[in-house]
Amino acid sequence: MQELLELLPRLKLDANGDPDPRATDAAVLKRLAAHAQASAAAMNLGMSAVGSLMAYAAPECEDKSISADAIEALGWLLAELGATTALLIRLTKLCTPMPEVAR
Repeated sequence: MQELLELLPRLKLDANGDPDPRATDAAVLKRLAAHAQASAAAMNLGMSAVGSLMAYAAPECEDKSISADAIEALGWLLAELGATTALLIRLTKLCTPMPEVAR
C-alpha cells in the first residue's frame, strides 16, 4: 500500500480532475496496477481473517467478554476496507491497458 500511495501523485489528471491513463507514463501505470491489485488482495485476505475470528469469538460477544463497541468498530473497519478494496480494483482496471482488438 505504501508504494501505491507514493506512486499515486504520478497519475496524470485531465482538465476535469479525473485520472488520465493516456497521459500517464506506461511504466507508472503498470506499477500502479500491480500495487493496487496486491493491496486489494491483502485487504480481502485480512477481511476474511477478521470475519473468521469474529465468528469464533461469538461466545465471548454473548457473555460480554468482548464489548459491543469493539464489534461495532470492527464492523465499521470492515465496511471501510471493503469500500477501499473496491476503489483499488477500479484503479487496477483504469491502469491496465485494454488489449488491442484485431480487425
